[in-house]
Amino acid sequence: MDQSKEPIRTIGSARVAEAAKADVPVIDVRPAAMYEEGHIPGAVNVPLVVPDDGSMFTDEAIVDAIEAAGVEPSDDVVLYCQTGYHAGLAAETLVGEGFADIELYDGSMDDWSAQQLPIER
Repeated sequence: MDQSKEPIRTIGSARVAEAAKADVPVIDVRPAAMYEEGHIPGAVNVPLVVPDDGSMFTDEAIVDAIEAAGVEPSDDVVLYCQTGYHAGLAAETLVGEGFADIELYDGSMDDWSAQQLPIER
């Protein structure tokens, strides 16, 4: 990775679509039920919230889940949620755990849906 790059870069929908086509992991951090209702094509679900009580998973659990999805700390990864807020929290967690090439889709599903882009169920 180029050391001059910021570890978290904000991106738009065009970059998300380009990243997905280039096999960059796209991670949806919304709850599983929201993911199942519709998500960006090819995205993998790694929820940040414990379904039973609504608390956040620990940083270690988030990193473990991201790595289980096939993402290593040196890999480029795209994160999104519904509005961008929780994806931002996930991005900060990953940076704190040594991930260095994170693309944050700040418009997230709200923006994707507003543009009537393809949704996978």
